Amino acid sequence: MSHTIKNVAIAGASGNVGAQVLNVLLHLEFNVTVLSRNSKPFPAAAHVKVVDFTSMESLSAAIAGEDAVIDTTFSPEVETPLRLIDAAAKSGVYRFITSDFGLDPDLPGVHDLPVFGRKKASYEAVKRHAADNHLTYTLVACGVFLDWSLSTGFSGLDLQEKKAFIFGDGNNVVPWTTLEDVGRATANVLLHPQETLNRPVYVHSLFMSQNQILGAAKNILGGTGWGTTYNDMTPLLENALTDLKIGNISASTFEVQIQYCLATKKLAHPWAMDDNTLLGLEEWNSEKVERLIQTIAHKST
Repeated sequence: MSHTIKNVAIAGASGNVGAQVLNVLLHLEFNVTVLSRNSKPFPAAAHVKVVDFTSMESLSAAIAGEDAVIDTTFSPEVETPLRLIDAAAKSGVYRFITSDFGLDPDLPGVHDLPVFGRKKASYEAVKRHAADNHLTYTLVACGVFLDWSLSTGFSGLDLQEKKAFIFGDGNNVVPWTTLEDVGRATANVLLHPQETLNRPVYVHSLFMSQNQILGAAKNILGGTGWGTTYNDMTPLLENALTDLKIGNISASTFEVQIQYCLATKKLAHPWAMDDNTLLGLEEWNSEKVERLIQTIAHKST
């Protein structure tokens, strides 16, 4: 049975991913309700509902009558996404898009790492509700956020200081997707409810290794003066997991787990199945990557 999705609620719409998804939803003229913890400003075309994310009753009331709910919230705790999923199932929401936006959730080992515990719990919850015919679901697998990773240094590259922290040998090719492309793909899922039914969708702006991105940076910023280190990620992962167990937690405790995956082919590699065409994305060429690097490097000066 086909469904037409028109009314959409989104949580986390002020975040890096959520803001992009919201913009595309409004451009596609969905009826959009933003679920927000407070009455912060959002685009006028969106209807804002202030909700208590700790309350099933508040969430259920807010999403009553919605065809789809998109979770773009990001935090380590699992209660909020699980409560939102349960509320959607209870309220008769047809499609739920979880806050995954990462590596292949069906690849053995990926969701076993603690950093992905929230994603794993959400995936298991929507599959359980789908098995009971309470809702349908989609996950968006996009690899690494390309522009965000280059801007923040998460990619291992410091464009300002010309420093490169390479994960392993730097040769593992993985999916990278810009936040704009993630937003477009996520919103476009709702235009294709049957083709995206109860599965992850796989998108990318490009498939490149860390060394290839470093090469693109050198083409733009010059090849001299770079300080480059190649790092065995296994002991770094072991140290991060030890720190996690003893409560010595920092941002790097979680970042290292993802960076370990990026160095490990069995955990991160180009998608076997690709949904770019279905969801309206075009693969980038090297010149476009270099222009992005140039823009980011210019902003950081």
